[in-house]
Amino acid sequence: MPSRLPAVHVTTDGVDELDVDALVVPVFRGAIEAPGAEQALRALGLDEVPRDASFRGRLGEVLDLAAPGQPWGRVTLVGLGRMDELSPEQLRRAAGAAVRHLAPKCRTLATTLVLVRPGLETVRAVAEGALLGAYRYDDCRPERDPLRLDDLTLVVPSSLAEDAGRQLELARLHAEAQNIARDLVTTPPNLLGPADMAEQARALLPDAVEVEVWDEERLVEERCGGLLAVGRGSSRPPCLVQLRYRPESPVAKVALVGKGITFDTGGISLKRPSPIMEAMKGDMGGAGAVLAVFAALPELDVQVEVVGYLCLAENMIGGDAQRPSDVIRIRNGTTVEVMNTDAEGRLVLADGLSLAVEDDDVEAVVDVATLTGAVARALGKRAAGVFANDDDLLRQLLTAAESAGETLWHLPLWEELRDNLESEVADLENLGRGDEAGATMGGLFLREFVAERPWAHLDIAGPFWQDADRYHNPRHGTGFAVRTLLRWLELAGR
Repeated sequence: MPSRLPAVHVTTDGVDELDVDALVVPVFRGAIEAPGAEQALRALGLDEVPRDASFRGRLGEVLDLAAPGQPWGRVTLVGLGRMDELSPEQLRRAAGAAVRHLAPKCRTLATTLVLVRPGLETVRAVAEGALLGAYRYDDCRPERDPLRLDDLTLVVPSSLAEDAGRQLELARLHAEAQNIARDLVTTPPNLLGPADMAEQARALLPDAVEVEVWDEERLVEERCGGLLAVGRGSSRPPCLVQLRYRPESPVAKVALVGKGITFDTGGISLKRPSPIMEAMKGDMGGAGAVLAVFAALPELDVQVEVVGYLCLAENMIGGDAQRPSDVIRIRNGTTVEVMNTDAEGRLVLADGLSLAVEDDDVEAVVDVATLTGAVARALGKRAAGVFANDDDLLRQLLTAAESAGETLWHLPLWEELRDNLESEVADLENLGRGDEAGATMGGLFLREFVAERPWAHLDIAGPFWQDADRYHNPRHGTGFAVRTLLRWLELAGR
């Protein structure tokens, strides 16, 4: 940890001058050749794109062709999908699919994907997709053969060659950060409890990021009742990690808060036995994303001061576990009746959000959390829900997500549902009466702890985890939201 990335560079050489193990050339759906494909196919003695049931040029499809007598060991066709739907994200996905397919087999690759839509944005998208595709979690399989890919060449027009270097560097920094989050989410839970994740923060983050850890005793002193209540059932106590990045001349100050439940059984309100339990080692995906963002900030030279709060606990069943109907007190003094111990993420985030808004200089707060199954049922596994109390902050995040190729969908904070959080014995219930609009109820609960500060909540419970490889994302942890947050901070610092 973190995973090794291949070197990436650009060339203006012709396709026939590239001496590589594999040449990746794109094809649109319907077997329409994209730049580089015609020349490569002609060199192989083919008049047209080979087509069968397994390859039609759909996005991410790959087809290997032998290349005897050519400078390339093989030609790999990669599908771009429909020509009229071409976008940087389509190119990012195609690059990722091709590299994920070839990385175990080849040391050197070249591709003409940038020539499909020449531009610096395309250079970055293709490089990002390729680097994200060259990932595999191998920490628990030290004897497994490593991925072979060492070097990737992007063929670009001469007009882009001089300025492409910065785009490649941005792509590398964003991919490295996302891979940190992927590693953390995928790490087995016996190897990553709350204290272990705090140690990862110390080990992975550069010196320019300040790291402070509050252990259980300090949490008691600081009145962090949400974290203490959720962590009571585990033999591994909770903790809170505070991160701080201070550039020399910041133009703004923001806070990031991450849900860090290192394993979630649901507590006494036990989750129903199902395959979803396997993914609960990734219930710290929000905190993992926040940690990963801080890993990239110094090298990106982001001119925004950023403070982070990783709210870390393990939600287990034990003799001292919190019970349904317990009443706990959050750091800001709010009392909460715990109606369901499986609605634990909002309790630890409440402490983190309360801390974030105590700093009067913080201009905006964004929390990231695998908060509700309801958001995944509403939006599926490809998109995260975003809730916000500030339209300008919402627009910034939606713009950043579109640039990153990560899908955020705005969901409402219906005011008429706020009464469902009322408790007869405390200030709030943690679940809300009824079983409707679960994602919104989670957002409304969190809103109670941000005062009037501009705030957004990213519920990433759908896209944080995948059951199968897809384009540039691997099976299991995806590292979702890392690149969206980095792009947001880069834009905010301009």
